[in-house]
Amino acid sequence: MTDRTLHLELENIGGIEHEELSITAGPTFIQGPNAANKSSFLKGLLFALGSTTVPIRSGADEARAVLSSENKRVERTARRTDAGIETAGEAWITDPEEITLLERFAGLLETNSLRSAVARNEDIESLLKEPMDIEALEEERASKMARKRELTTEIESAGDVDERLGDRERELTEKRNRLDELESTLEELYDEQDTTDADTDDVVQELRDERADLRSDETECETQIKQLEAAINRLEGRRDEIEDELEEARDAVDENDIESLKQQRESARSELDDVTKRLDVLQSVLTANREMVDSEFAGVLGRETGLMGDEVTCWTCGRSAPVEELEETLEELTTLVTEDKRRKREREPEIEALTEQIEEVQRSKTEIQQLEAEKRDVEQKLTNRRDSLEERRDQLESIRDRLSELDDEIADQAADQRSEQSELTDDIEETRVEIETLRREITRLEETIDSLRETREELERKREKIDQLSDEITALTDRIENLEDELRDVFNETMDELLDALEFERIERVWLDGEFELVIAREVDGRTRSDSIEHLAESEREMIGLVLALAGFVTYDVDAVTPVLVLDSLGAFDAERTRRLVDYFADETEYLIATVHPESTVDTAFDTVTFNPPVQN
Repeated sequence: MTDRTLHLELENIGGIEHEELSITAGPTFIQGPNAANKSSFLKGLLFALGSTTVPIRSGADEARAVLSSENKRVERTARRTDAGIETAGEAWITDPEEITLLERFAGLLETNSLRSAVARNEDIESLLKEPMDIEALEEERASKMARKRELTTEIESAGDVDERLGDRERELTEKRNRLDELESTLEELYDEQDTTDADTDDVVQELRDERADLRSDETECETQIKQLEAAINRLEGRRDEIEDELEEARDAVDENDIESLKQQRESARSELDDVTKRLDVLQSVLTANREMVDSEFAGVLGRETGLMGDEVTCWTCGRSAPVEELEETLEELTTLVTEDKRRKREREPEIEALTEQIEEVQRSKTEIQQLEAEKRDVEQKLTNRRDSLEERRDQLESIRDRLSELDDEIADQAADQRSEQSELTDDIEETRVEIETLRREITRLEETIDSLRETREELERKREKIDQLSDEITALTDRIENLEDELRDVFNETMDELLDALEFERIERVWLDGEFELVIAREVDGRTRSDSIEHLAESEREMIGLVLALAGFVTYDVDAVTPVLVLDSLGAFDAERTRRLVDYFADETEYLIATVHPESTVDTAFDTVTFNPPVQN
């Protein structure tokens, strides 16, 4: 076995009990009739490559797949358990995003999600765009927009910091100038006192110094009391706001029973699933009946012309009926399909609305927790501020009591002294009190200014961050739009090339429009007309679904992820188109494996493996 040969060994997968096969590089055809386990072989190969599911053979408890080359070997198992199917072992591909590319665009079985969506005329946009991870980009953009709004709110709530900083700086300058004046005045008063009252009693002076200090303390204490009272008022106001917000949030939670909403959403989803399943059945029946009426080979079904008009024999029950009755049935089926599509469109936004309502209730619960925590913090702060206020009031009362005592003591001392210098002494005391008060105010202003400058710098950093976020949001928006345009263009170019190579007579062109809806240009009565996928025959939808998936293989460079491209259920492709398809993808993948029926004529230049149905005991 060379490096370009893969060896696959399967046990208990699908209808396969045990099978081994070597796959050489290039195209390989798996040939055999129905029930020959061709699809089971492909599912086992995809399981070894990394597919998340595999059918376990009836009667067996465990399935096994081994895939090996000269340089690599992987083994995976799937076992039935009470909890469901459990897988073990490492696959050829391990990255979840690469596994999605494998299942979406390389494992093109009949059950492939993209092929099935086209066949059922369901939404394909999310299937095509998911590997680009646009949702992650949109989540990143939403996160950055939320952060930008948060920073903007913080800047707005800070107010005009520059204006407040300017006011404090001017106030500081004025107080420093005033301090210089008072210090000069005090020096002059002391000089005057030295010359006129050299014999001032030391005891009286000490009492006056103490009184000056206490009056400064009194002023400081009064200022602190005012600040504490203002802080308490602000905290009480915020507590009232929090209680109002809590009441609103609790009302929002009480008004909506989240479990009831979840039950409503589950019921809507269940109904949507029922409608989708019924729609699939009705669509298939409608298509089959349309083909029976419109087919140019309808004579095989038993069409007869009689005196009462054309009649047709039903291919399922053998009963003859007028063509008009069959056409009425078609109209009824079309009405049922249209009604189910309408119900489906109605249920999807209803589910989205219920989901949004559930998320809103959950956000309200989170808000309640945050508000209750903030309320506890505010109440704790209120307790601390009130305790501090009580302490300051007691301190102020003590200071005033001592000042009253000092006044009495000074008055007693002054009664024994001459009163000539009393006015000068009072001036000195008043000046010293004002100087000490100014110094304390200057210290507070300097601290306030430092804090405001730090706030201004922080706000500037936030503004720069907002500008950065704006640029990043714009770049993400452009990237999302450009990615979608580029994806659509590459898909359309690849589908054009595929359709040109395959030469379908009735399909002129298939492309994705701006909303990622499939549009078909087909020939009708010798003219090319635009049509939608729902008007095509089932075989045409199957062909377009496969072409779209193959275009995804090229668009996303899936050959760099998996060495194997698997094709199953090629009923829409005759031998010639199968050959053209293989020729087109000969250089796109190292190993191309496709299933064909034994009556199909395949190119003998390609490897062919024949599967036979298992012998029934």
